[in-house]
Amino acid sequence: MQPMNPDDHPFAGLDGTRVQQRTCKPRASGRTMVIDWGIPLGQQRDFTDIGAEYFDFAKIAVGLSRLCSRELLRQKIDQYRSRDVEPFPGGQYLEYAEVHGKRERYLPACIEAGYHWIEVSDNLAPVSLQWKERLITEAVKDYGLHVLGEVGRKEGLDNTIPLVDNARACMEAGAEVILVEAAELISQDAQTAAAVDEIVRVIGLDQVMFELPGPWIAGVHSCDIHHMRRLLIERYGSQINLGNVAPDELLSVEAYRRGLGVNAGGG
Repeated sequence: MQPMNPDDHPFAGLDGTRVQQRTCKPRASGRTMVIDWGIPLGQQRDFTDIGAEYFDFAKIAVGLSRLCSRELLRQKIDQYRSRDVEPFPGGQYLEYAEVHGKRERYLPACIEAGYHWIEVSDNLAPVSLQWKERLITEAVKDYGLHVLGEVGRKEGLDNTIPLVDNARACMEAGAEVILVEAAELISQDAQTAAAVDEIVRVIGLDQVMFELPGPWIAGVHSCDIHHMRRLLIERYGSQINLGNVAPDELLSVEAYRRGLGVNAGGG
């Protein structure tokens, strides 16, 4: 499918200056990551037909890569990549492999499946920062993979490593994007908020992707997600990188980025 020509459209000429600021793919900022909780292949094709221009990554959540047949998983990966969207398996699957003593099989399996990107996280498994650094370096140097390094913790779990130190170590090991865990973003602690700002200052806004909270976090509702994305865009600008966007929320996120209706961002 040919990329959409923004000038060949019934509403061309109505765009304001904020729309002009949005980057086109491939882009290094203003990226969006959609979370795929098992979208059927036909629905995925329809979804990318309408939205591929507006998102850059698709996280195949948790260990769902294992639940798809070999053929179906390859079709999902190839279909995303044919539309300039990079799929990757959720970091919890890597942590699962580590906990069950199967970590050495994980990176070769990702290559065999057809992934070009992986996520390296430490929010569930009892692993060290050194473990993350080794994994990232191995993925990049030995397997030619691109890495998103996640920092933070799931709600209710302790992580004593300062966020900025965790993020810096991931980048130095070879990660290209830092994912800031959603639980950190809904914290009411001023120290945590300051730590997130410090990550942005040290790493750079273009390399930081903010993962939106979801219903998997206790007490989080749709209105909270809309409120969070609106605050993030207002705080850091329309070119912020946003992750964990639900497929049915993709266009409303893009609409709010472009100023096409404040209600698209939560009121």
